[in-house]
Amino acid sequence: MTAVSRPVAVPELTIQPGARSVASGVRACAVVMSDVGDVMRHNAAPSGFEGDPAETATHAMTSTADDVEAAVAALQVGLAALDAFCDATEGLRSDRIDLVTRHGHLVSAADDLERRAAADPAAGLDGEVSRHNGEVDAFATAVTAWERRITRAEDRLIAALRSADGTSEADRLASDMPDVPRLADDLDDIEGDPVALFAWWKSLTRAEREALKIARPELIGNTDGIPIVDRDEANRAELSALHNTLEQRAADDELTDADRELQKKIDAIRQGLDKAEDQLDENGDPLPTYLMGFDPDAADGDGHAAIAFGNPETADHVSVNVPGLDSTMDTFDGVSGDAAAVRESAARNGDGSVASIAWLGYDAPDFDASVDGIRDGLGVAGETRAAAGARNLSDFVDGLRATRQGDDPAHYTVIGHSYGSVTVGKAAGGDMHVDDVVLVGSPGPGDENPHASDLHGRVYVGSSDEDFVTHLGSTDDKSLGVDPANEDFGGTRFRVEPQGEFGLDGDGLDAGIENHTSYFDDADQMSREHRGDQDSDSLINVGKIVAGRGDTVDQVSPRTEDNDAWWIKQAGHSWLDRVLHRGG
Repeated sequence: MTAVSRPVAVPELTIQPGARSVASGVRACAVVMSDVGDVMRHNAAPSGFEGDPAETATHAMTSTADDVEAAVAALQVGLAALDAFCDATEGLRSDRIDLVTRHGHLVSAADDLERRAAADPAAGLDGEVSRHNGEVDAFATAVTAWERRITRAEDRLIAALRSADGTSEADRLASDMPDVPRLADDLDDIEGDPVALFAWWKSLTRAEREALKIARPELIGNTDGIPIVDRDEANRAELSALHNTLEQRAADDELTDADRELQKKIDAIRQGLDKAEDQLDENGDPLPTYLMGFDPDAADGDGHAAIAFGNPETADHVSVNVPGLDSTMDTFDGVSGDAAAVRESAARNGDGSVASIAWLGYDAPDFDASVDGIRDGLGVAGETRAAAGARNLSDFVDGLRATRQGDDPAHYTVIGHSYGSVTVGKAAGGDMHVDDVVLVGSPGPGDENPHASDLHGRVYVGSSDEDFVTHLGSTDDKSLGVDPANEDFGGTRFRVEPQGEFGLDGDGLDAGIENHTSYFDDADQMSREHRGDQDSDSLINVGKIVAGRGDTVDQVSPRTEDNDAWWIKQAGHSWLDRVLHRGG
């Protein structure tokens, strides 16, 4: 009988999955250098500085700016090449898994043939052995082709890096740099149309995309319709560049008050990115996080930000958490923690992959922790900020759909907490179409939405009876719409746990604040506060909705009492308590 062939071993792929982190560091460096070049060129001749000294200074500044731009051009070439190399290695890594699987099947088949031949030498296995040996030969050819692809990818990367490793090469590259101002103008022309913008972005060369991420990271990182990986790379480069600059100023003892405020924002974003560091995706791999928005100057300095836990371009279920009162970039780590908790709850309470996004893309109103403070904050803001935020939120959701990978649509849920529910309500009552809308701790969904049927999507409401913010909804002009927990609204109300009985002063007011801020409490938070060892009822129910199982939430009866009557009752209780206290 013909000898049974054994498959060749599949070589190891020594290129590590973290290779893109190298590009991230280089990109941050390139962003700083690009900014330096711009500053030098724009400040070469300050106003009032004239004559020969001015000409000498201008020449020195512009010459140095030229050198900086040449270095940036070289880095852009290297980054584009490294990006292509990382894409190639991801494919090689995936193909190696397939080869290892084929190798295992061939080894098992060889073992089986040898066992059967040893048991019965006259079994007539020549035909099977011949077919098996042909498969082994084809496998060897596939392994060889795979190894050649590795070599080609490495050779292309080396050649690209060598093309930009000297001064003369860098000068030549600088003259051939993509026209960033023209590209930025092209983007401006189609901004607001995520589908067209996504198609435009895909039409660019790697060099053009890399040039935009380095020269205009704030633009690329915050534009809906740009793919999530590119937004993340641009935003992380900007974040790292600012962080490193502030670190250097701190070391030189040169931090200004503005620098310290910026550092708080950066620290909150960095902490937010770490909120899901222990979570795993549906395959048991570390959960990827993406910085989808980073604009510390937006909202009159409060900042805009967005962090995705999991990839919304590929996930089966996608949720967007919209925070409310007093939300700013320097408190964004808390917003991120809520979104991370929602993702984990949804993953536990349903099937399929989940991506959860913490989104602060509007100017939330500020307040102080008192009934009057919250009333004043909402009164000053009215629905103006919610209306502006609703437009931004609708664009953001449209951007998620535009960059969606594959043919299968995702199940989208948008969650609004506190004043964020006003923003979500106005968006869902307007252009935003999602599968599910969740309003928690809501003072109202906007005065133009008196019924759940006015919103696009199934509507769920989480509202603690001891959360006084949820009793602000009414039908007068001073409110933010009706109470979504009331039976007349028509939403599905789910169970939440009260943290204590509300009162107009002292411990009662503290309980009201706790009730308003506890809708996303996970098992760790519950345990720390000695309230149990599992996720809160509210978080479990939100997780079910995000996972597409809204029909299984633990429902409770809607309110039937008018909120004005509730406030009168609270005032009566407060008056009676004071009378009894004085009488005692």
